[in-house]
Amino acid sequence: MECYLPHRIDDGYGLTPESITKANATSKDLLITVDCGITSYEAVAMAKEMGLDLIITDHHTPGAEPLEVVAVVDPKLPGAPAEIQEMAGVGVAFKVCQAFLKYGHEMNFGGEDTDLSQGLDLVALGTVADIVPLLHENRVLVKHGLAILAQQRRPGMHALCEIAGVTDEISTPDITYRLAPRINATGRMGDPTDSLRLLESSSMVTASELARVLDQQNKERQTIEEAVVKDAEEQIARRCDLKTIRSLVVWSDNWHQGVVGIVASRLTRRYHRPSVVLTRDPSGQFTGSARSIRRLNLVDLLGECSDSLIRFGGHAMAAGLSLTEDKLDDFCRQFDDAVKRVLGIESMKPQLNVCGEVMFSELDRFFFEELKMLEPFGHGNPEPVFISRGVYPDNIRPAGTNHSRGSVYDLSGAHIQFIAFARQPQDFPPPPWDVVYTPHVNHFNGSAFQQVRILDLRNSYVQ
Repeated sequence: MECYLPHRIDDGYGLTPESITKANATSKDLLITVDCGITSYEAVAMAKEMGLDLIITDHHTPGAEPLEVVAVVDPKLPGAPAEIQEMAGVGVAFKVCQAFLKYGHEMNFGGEDTDLSQGLDLVALGTVADIVPLLHENRVLVKHGLAILAQQRRPGMHALCEIAGVTDEISTPDITYRLAPRINATGRMGDPTDSLRLLESSSMVTASELARVLDQQNKERQTIEEAVVKDAEEQIARRCDLKTIRSLVVWSDNWHQGVVGIVASRLTRRYHRPSVVLTRDPSGQFTGSARSIRRLNLVDLLGECSDSLIRFGGHAMAAGLSLTEDKLDDFCRQFDDAVKRVLGIESMKPQLNVCGEVMFSELDRFFFEELKMLEPFGHGNPEPVFISRGVYPDNIRPAGTNHSRGSVYDLSGAHIQFIAFARQPQDFPPPPWDVVYTPHVNHFNGSAFQQVRILDLRNSYVQ
């Protein structure tokens, strides 16, 4: 059995005719896809011409026509139970493995015993990185997968955690902000092979070398990403009237194809609008990624623009698309009109959903023990957000380049440490404050302490 990973720049994204041709060079009989292929009609037709059997496993929205393949496994196929429809691609692949093992046992095929639970670290990694809701079976897989991941049995994961500064209990934010970006960096920059070699490595020496490669490529990706974000924001300032438009569509001839998805996510967070970021691909078409906000389903929105698109696919919050240059203006207009039919301009303002008002004295040991029971947190199962009023600082000091940390207290007299991202000490208004935050336990260098992550604050009238 061979594993083939398409080169994002040379082969395109997902299952393409180019990737079918290259994969067929190593696999002459059967090709099983993971997290792609559900709308790849051209690639499926080519595989059929080559006599290559296909099993499609995916979690994206199926197309209107059925695929002529051996089998299709997708939780979004008609008739699938609602509670499994948001499984990640890696979760679908895991369930297929379970089904094969179950079938083998039932048919008395024999062979080696396989403990699939030891692969749950990879399932947790992929599920969190894919930003699917951590509900139902996703939550169960991630919860147990994090426990396996924390053991760092794979040399590759141990080396990656070491270079990423993940030394204690591993949480979903560790995956989102430290591990997944480094694993994804090689694929975003072009060839994902080194990431696969890292995960498969049985040698700590080899794993450490590969981890350093991934870390360096991630730094290169960050540099490129910052340049593209700057260009995109300049284009938005020049072309877009944020008082009237509901969406953002930006493009360039020379943006790196590997970072357009991350840039779309950053634009969506900053401007609180669905965002599309496009760049010209080797064929001359514009290809890119879209990211959405709550209450908007990207697949539905792009479906309303289908006469301007060559292809599109994905799920509610993230999608990919391609179109020709002469259709850019039409697409911008159609996409914005589609968003306007769902959301008003007031919906473009970011909101924080607060669970309730508490005093810091209520954030005691029992509170954090119960908070632990609600984990793992992530998309669809967010950390609880609270507000406390009449808050004063004990101290505020810089943390890194753009962040702040310190400690605060409120009218209950209780003190607690805080971290505030993207807010420097001089950005805090005069106290007292109303503070909106998420409480959590910070694990660092073998120690653990209770902390609040400040999301927003304002002057308080409570004295």
